[in-house]
Amino acid sequence: MPLRNILSALLFYLLVLIYFSGFYQAVQSQVVVAVILTLLLPILFWRLVKPVDNQQEITRILILESAFNLLCVVALLHIIPFSVMDKAFMVFFVFQAGGFLLVQKRKKAWLSLAVSLCLSFAILVWIVQAGQTQLLDSGHLQLFGTPVPWQLKAIYTLWLLQLLLVEYRYILPKVTLLLAHLASLTIALQAEDFFHARIVTASHFLFLSLCFDFKNREWGGNEFAALPLLGKLHNPNVSKVINYVCLSVALLCALHLASTLTLPIL
Repeated sequence: MPLRNILSALLFYLLVLIYFSGFYQAVQSQVVVAVILTLLLPILFWRLVKPVDNQQEITRILILESAFNLLCVVALLHIIPFSVMDKAFMVFFVFQAGGFLLVQKRKKAWLSLAVSLCLSFAILVWIVQAGQTQLLDSGHLQLFGTPVPWQLKAIYTLWLLQLLLVEYRYILPKVTLLLAHLASLTIALQAEDFFHARIVTASHFLFLSLCFDFKNREWGGNEFAALPLLGKLHNPNVSKVINYVCLSVALLCALHLASTLTLPIL
């Protein structure tokens, strides 16, 4: 594998990581800035959107995640009681999970659907065990008042990897999409609120991907952020191995998380 391919991929990852980190810190700084960056920016610059592959699905997810960003702004302003906001956040997760499940069912991607079911179950367990959304001393939100457990973070990571390496393997060996989402995930794993950080950065990237076709092999040049070795993932047998590994580990994490669930005594 040419060294320039590896270096360009590493450079792209580091630049996106720095950019997303600054973007998320800006969103966290003030509510007004959050409104501008997460809600107004896509509207004001929507005219920059151009036809790209999978545009309809990207737009659907962007609209849904923009609704989540709006809920976060409302929660930060404390206009509506947190008990009501929690129900709204639950509705978001139902629509988000349901959307992926329906798409995977339509594609007959049964192994991917099984991983998504594990993730949905883990989110449900987390919400059931959690309390009420609260504002931390830092002024930041913590959804359902409880940090996301490591098992849920692990399952989400596995879900994202199988999504990018299996369902979107046709994009490989171009790794711009893969590296951008991994940069977003890196920031989320270090944040006080995992899902808030992940969705804020991911939704911004979704908008940028509608304006700049990052998935296109010619973006930045054919050799830029392209790792030929990953082209082997086009082999269906290799993809199945990845799916089975992700599903197996996700199931173990889900079972471990379920074992921590405390049921009320009747």
